[in-house]
Amino acid sequence: MIRVVIFDFDGTLADTNGVKEACLHRTVAELNGGAAALAAARQEGGDRSQIFAKVAQQLSANSDAQAVAAQARALVDAYSRCCASGIAAAPERSGAVRTLAALARRRLHLWVLSATPDRHLVGLLRRRGLVCWLKGSLGSSVTKEDGLRRIMAIERADRNSVLLVGDGPDDQRAARAVGVKFAAVVAENRIAARGRFAVRDLRPLVPLIDSLNSGRRLSA
Repeated sequence: MIRVVIFDFDGTLADTNGVKEACLHRTVAELNGGAAALAAARQEGGDRSQIFAKVAQQLSANSDAQAVAAQARALVDAYSRCCASGIAAAPERSGAVRTLAALARRRLHLWVLSATPDRHLVGLLRRRGLVCWLKGSLGSSVTKEDGLRRIMAIERADRNSVLLVGDGPDDQRAARAVGVKFAAVVAENRIAARGRFAVRDLRPLVPLIDSLNSGRRLSA
């Protein structure tokens, strides 16, 4: 029986991936060689701090470590400011608020697990009016897998009672690694998924969870 539902934020609860993509490019737009440095840094993956540290290293190859670190922090701050305004105003993923409210009425425990820095995530959730439905949130201070395990420990939940909802490969990998059920938001085709656990928005989520908890299968 599902009693804990954990949501990614960007692309899952809010349609914000486009905002973050635009902010990445805007942050380096006026830097000589910035676009190429960003493209190279993104090939190696990582969160915003890791990406902009690599960008600063490429743009300041002849500078001392302190100067490179200062530029990396400045880039992260500029990117974060850009995201804060855009994400706060971005539309919700269809059905997000109604889904959270409906699941809370069913007394399920709801969490957000995001790659957004913790200090920014809490503010975003407050500004979007989502905290009233949530038991808590975890940001980039933990990996998706570690965060999933931490929430399960707090909730004393086994893998059969947890559903993770997300739209990214990191969400999918974490669910597989821990062994929990995973509902894939495929609106932007960032991950491959099929069947009743693949949803384009959050409107089918409540019927899916109801069917899991009642033992009934949804009709095709």
